[in-house]
Amino acid sequence: MDLSRWKKRLALGNHTFTGTFVAPSLALDLEPGFVAAARLNPSKRQVLSVGVRHLPAGAIVPSPNKSNLANNSAVGQAITEVIERVGNAGGRLGLLIPDVSVRVALLQFETLPTDRQEAETLVRWKMREYLPYAPEEARLTYQVVGKQPDLLEILAVAVRSSVLAEFEAALDGLNRGVPALVLPATVALLPLLPEDAGGQLLLHLCPGALTAVVIAFNRIRYWRTRPLGGDAASNAEEVGREAARVLATCQDNLSVHVENVWYCARPLADPEVEAALAKALGRELCPLPSNFAPAGGLPTGQSETFEQFGMPFAGLVANLS
Repeated sequence: MDLSRWKKRLALGNHTFTGTFVAPSLALDLEPGFVAAARLNPSKRQVLSVGVRHLPAGAIVPSPNKSNLANNSAVGQAITEVIERVGNAGGRLGLLIPDVSVRVALLQFETLPTDRQEAETLVRWKMREYLPYAPEEARLTYQVVGKQPDLLEILAVAVRSSVLAEFEAALDGLNRGVPALVLPATVALLPLLPEDAGGQLLLHLCPGALTAVVIAFNRIRYWRTRPLGGDAASNAEEVGREAARVLATCQDNLSVHVENVWYCARPLADPEVEAALAKALGRELCPLPSNFAPAGGLPTGQSETFEQFGMPFAGLVANLS
């Protein structure tokens, strides 16, 4: 799916509320359990190099309102090592952060003020019920994703300023230390979905969370991130039940018929997790397509790392069409 409209939105690294999508040449993905990095060639839409370093348990503990980095030393060392692995030619830096650290909501308005500051104030006010902290503490951005007579639907993305500052501090000294683009990891996957397709369900399983996104004809209809305790295998039944609830919501409440269920697990989960999902949903799962070969020229030995961890990086370059 070509979310070209997103090139003008969802850049949490900016202090504006409709930040510009900036094509990074180096991207970092910080998640519980691992730090992944990729060197990108935006002009050729290619992933040039990818690497990963695993983290000790508890080094990153995602939270929307509390400290996320419990072991700064381990995270800093992993960042240094993975950057050495992929190479750093300078340029713009992109940062992907855990979905649990971010709050995403679909908001409805009859209309929005034409004045940008007034519109932001209204979105922030309505976002307050989704935030476990004061709305004025949020770094916020939003996108109009649906428009009908007397109805605007907004996708709002918020991260607490102190949480984002903590992630940015971990990048100190790296490409000037301030990322040009910050996104929750699942947002980076969206450009990989088929364009102008009917109901699509994306399931993104990362250590500690399952994010489910429903999209129909390029319009986001539903977004939910469910924190999980322990590893994916120990949560196989819970993951299946959560996915089944989302599918039922799509069909019963949103009147969206889901044609395909796209599945991305990072790292690749135990086969019993995929089996539990398929059983709960009553259908096969589709791997996220990456057939536009963004990583065809990866150095020897990096293809497996890309398959295990690199789909969000593929999404970043796919969004540059």
